[in-house]
Amino acid sequence: MLALTPAPPQTAGERALFAELTRWDRGGAVRGAVVASIPVVDGPMERRISDAVLFVPEGLAVVRVAEVVRQAGVVTATPEGSWTIGPDAGPGEVLQLAGGGSSPLDGLMRAGMDAAVRLRRAGLEPGRIARLTVLVGDLTGLVPADGDLGEGDQVALLESRSLLLGISRAARYAGVDNPRLWTTADVRAALTALGLEGRGPSVEELNGEGFPYSPYVLRKRELLAPAAMAASAGGTAPAAAPVPAPMPAPMPPSIPVHRVASAPAGPLVDPLAAAAVAVAAIRADEEAAARAAAAPVPRPAPSPAPVVPPPAHPATARFAAPAEQSGGGAQFGGGVQSGGGVQAAVQEAPADETGGIGGLFGSGDTDAGHDAPPSVPAVAQPAVAQPAVAQPAVAQPAVAQPGPVPPLPPVPLVGPRRRSPAARRRLVLLAAAVLALVVVAVVAVASLTGGGDDASAAAPTSAPTTSAAPQPVGPQPGDRTVLDGRAFTLQRVQVDDTCVGNSYGDVADFFERTDCTGLARALWSTDVDGRTVVVAVSSVEMGDPAGARDLRDLTDRNGSGNVSDLLREGVTYPGAPGGLSGAEYASGTQGPLVTVVETAWVAPGEDGTADLDLVAGSGLSLPMPDPSAG
Repeated sequence: MLALTPAPPQTAGERALFAELTRWDRGGAVRGAVVASIPVVDGPMERRISDAVLFVPEGLAVVRVAEVVRQAGVVTATPEGSWTIGPDAGPGEVLQLAGGGSSPLDGLMRAGMDAAVRLRRAGLEPGRIARLTVLVGDLTGLVPADGDLGEGDQVALLESRSLLLGISRAARYAGVDNPRLWTTADVRAALTALGLEGRGPSVEELNGEGFPYSPYVLRKRELLAPAAMAASAGGTAPAAAPVPAPMPAPMPPSIPVHRVASAPAGPLVDPLAAAAVAVAAIRADEEAAARAAAAPVPRPAPSPAPVVPPPAHPATARFAAPAEQSGGGAQFGGGVQSGGGVQAAVQEAPADETGGIGGLFGSGDTDAGHDAPPSVPAVAQPAVAQPAVAQPAVAQPAVAQPGPVPPLPPVPLVGPRRRSPAARRRLVLLAAAVLALVVVAVVAVASLTGGGDDASAAAPTSAPTTSAAPQPVGPQPGDRTVLDGRAFTLQRVQVDDTCVGNSYGDVADFFERTDCTGLARALWSTDVDGRTVVVAVSSVEMGDPAGARDLRDLTDRNGSGNVSDLLREGVTYPGAPGGLSGAEYASGTQGPLVTVVETAWVAPGEDGTADLDLVAGSGLSLPMPDPSAG
């Protein structure tokens, strides 16, 4: 197991997880995988929705380290709705996770989609992405015991056996219909696309974790499609003995290259298509020969040798093979198709009978449609055959047979289409300029006509405004804010310059050692199904992100105390309860700022902790004054 933490983990749960993973051995002794700390945040308060990415050769998964705060017992996880915790298996009270919420599945789903988008933008195809939740806290059990919630959602406790089971099930889900394993180059490119800071893993480290070596990225859509076809073919049909493909007949060495270039390449060519091309070539050559015969042909000087009539056309002679040479192929136009291609069957004659031409005219076996020439002395062969062999028009018709290339569109038709967008843009710019001139003219006329008495009357009223006392920065009592479809009303707000004396428990001791630089607290109210909820929000400015993380880790612990809400310090409003009873909790950090939210029912005895938990999560986004303004 290769654990990558280029930046120090920010939460106690992350530190506990990576401490556990680093205790495992490298390589495949325990489990071959890579876990990289790449947090993903969402919303203005930068709430964590995932903390790491898990890579195995079969695929990848996004990981959320969920800290259980202020509770202990057995966690019951469900695919939908809130998770619960109790002393035994079964329904219990709603689970409270650090940062708010009682189930991390929605955030993990968004993190998985974000990872898929980033990888596809980088040219990588991720396949199925699993989701793994690691629960950290004072937990004694998990329901279901194997942590499999279905559809790629896995839950594990922070102990070796549960973690290994969760990683194995995530790998099995990601490996379904995956035609190609993740290679070393794939993982390195994916970590870069997901934003891994610092140095990535080396090829040797990834190869040791079970990722096959490849210097090239193979997780590309155009490469996965052929791999998927090969995988599906191999999985559905049994392996059959390979059938050797018929070899094409050897080509006579004396045939010129340009004469056989149009022949197909052997068994890779479709037989029917090759036959059609061959027939077309034969007909084209015959027509060319007829046209050449009709035209006047210069004759060589008289020679004592007898005059020999022109032989059959060379292209026709190539296909004039005896029937016994077909080898079971289809014969057409005097030609033979054998072994999936077109074979030019030529009887090669001895050199002393052909005059060095290579057998094209030396054989007496010719097509029935042409007269066979008598035997000719070797001296006369070059004088008769040279003009026919040297004619370049012989091979031209066969090359042009696939069909005419469609002509390009005329240039004048393209010009107006390319100029029309520019013309439209000029019209739009002209219209905008005219509109701007009209607006300037209207403003100028209004300023000229608005002088006189109106200007003098407006002058005395503007002077007191500049000398009035500045309004407090931030929301004021009575302001309303709508979040997640729910209306919140600000009842009370207070800003202080210290946290000493405004906290209790271990948090108070923390502020004795390290005081905050500002504190803003507020009381909001909202309704849930007609029942009133009080929302106590505390914003603490620590001056640096490290101090903010330390404060949040402390407040998230069960029994550690907290920042005192305004109700605890005696600040109230009409209809407010005497204090927070059965409150739900949420927290978040944004740089040096820590926000803590507690929600409770105004009427005593109300039930519905899940509703309070949802309101607490929404309360992290409520507007608050600047804590340093106090």
